[in-house]
Amino acid sequence: MRFSTSLLVPCFAALALAVPNVPRVISSNHGTIVEPTSGVVATTEGSLPFSYKDSNWCEAGYSPISVWLLDYAPTTANLNATGQFTDAAYYFGAFLIGNFGLPPLSGSPSPPTTLTLPDLSQYGAGSSMYIAVVETATTCPPGNQPAQYGLASVEITTA
Repeated sequence: MRFSTSLLVPCFAALALAVPNVPRVISSNHGTIVEPTSGVVATTEGSLPFSYKDSNWCEAGYSPISVWLLDYAPTTANLNATGQFTDAAYYFGAFLIGNFGLPPLSGSPSPPTTLTLPDLSQYGAGSSMYIAVVETATTCPPGNQPAQYGLASVEITTA
């Protein structure tokens, strides 16, 4: 008996169309950037104090965050399907905040207390830049939910 691949291709194509895409889920919940405060002047390759108070809206043991530098005021519409900015001026990294007094996890850095800025000279003195934090929730009830992303940002000014 011979199989014809010409019959299988339409079957697989129909199957692929039937699998729904998991949409990005944006949450109105998010934490607060404590530092830096709005209007702080940032210098090229200087550092800024950094502190973020997570919301932990799903009451997880750990809250993943990512920290970004943007040259525009971010909105949740700027996030891609995985909760990232594809056009950021700079990416500071991904960090994990322990909740309920839990210790840091090995291999998962806690947020830094300062952010070292990249070369900002291309933006010119007095330009508005934004520190943005994306807080990700992955354990929201009732379970098996797609990741949810909350966004907080603060405007800083270049020197």
